[in-house]
Amino acid sequence: MKTISIQQFCTHYNVYESFIDSLITYELIEFVELETTKHIQIEDINTIERLIRMHYDLNVNFEGLDIINNLINQINALREEVSVLKNKIDFYE
Repeated sequence: MKTISIQQFCTHYNVYESFIDSLITYELIEFVELETTKHIQIEDINTIERLIRMHYDLNVNFEGLDIINNLINQINALREEVSVLKNKIDFYE
């Protein structure tokens, strides 16, 4: 599991640590604590980038980010289910 410290992430992406803390508070992302510093997993960076763009570019508040993120996760789950079902149909044809 590769991680990056929240401080390094914020410096690189030019966002406040309080923004990342709010994402954690709203359970939009998870953190790992290593040697008393908070880290985020590298695999979560795409999600965080998307949340940053929605918040700063579109002025979506944290409650809105939570709703949008849940809807995106549901859409992805449904796409995966459709793919599985298509494969089953192809198998029986």
